[in-house]
Amino acid sequence: MLRKEIGPMSVMGFARYEAKDGVEPPDLIAAARKWQKDFLAHQPGIALHCFLGNSKGHYADAILATDAGAFAAMAEAHMQAASAQAFMQLLRPDSIRLCRNDLMDPVQSVPAGFAAIEFGTFRPKSGNGFTEDMLRSASDLVEGDYLAGHPECRLHLMARAGEGTYSEICFVETEGAAREICGGYLSSEACVPLLGLFEPESVDLDFWHVLA
Repeated sequence: MLRKEIGPMSVMGFARYEAKDGVEPPDLIAAARKWQKDFLAHQPGIALHCFLGNSKGHYADAILATDAGAFAAMAEAHMQAASAQAFMQLLRPDSIRLCRNDLMDPVQSVPAGFAAIEFGTFRPKSGNGFTEDMLRSASDLVEGDYLAGHPECRLHLMARAGEGTYSEICFVETEGAAREICGGYLSSEACVPLLGLFEPESVDLDFWHVLA
């Protein structure tokens, strides 16, 4: 995992993809590590990178950047790097899904002590007068009255994930804890206002564990 304390972070990139047929997990992990060390570690403004897997055999990258400019510069330089090209050769191009998340509140320091990330996107319900202030208030309630009782949750984020789409991101001690915490949303009164903002059919949620 790449970690650098370089100041507040306002952007999180999240990319999901699958490996080509015949590519073994150890080879993909080794290629991701080389890309992380040879390229990402030297990009200005890139504070965190972790390579992730899920229970379906899919993979993902999570990248925290200080700002949109740093994230864009990294993305532009990406395909010029030999380690990036080698890594991309192992992936199914048609499976790649990229999501830039503009954090609603900057992260002051890189989260520590996590081995899993819950990442979900959603669209707000139409016709309920949705505002970002409503989302902030609902998120604050979840953090203060629910997540505060789950120390395994190291960091909780809300972000803009594209036109009309938002994301909820949790860095958690383990995948098991992440699943338990997420499941508890349904029985917690503190989580009702947040859940009430989601269009149920739009929710795209998964749990990821750190591989590198």
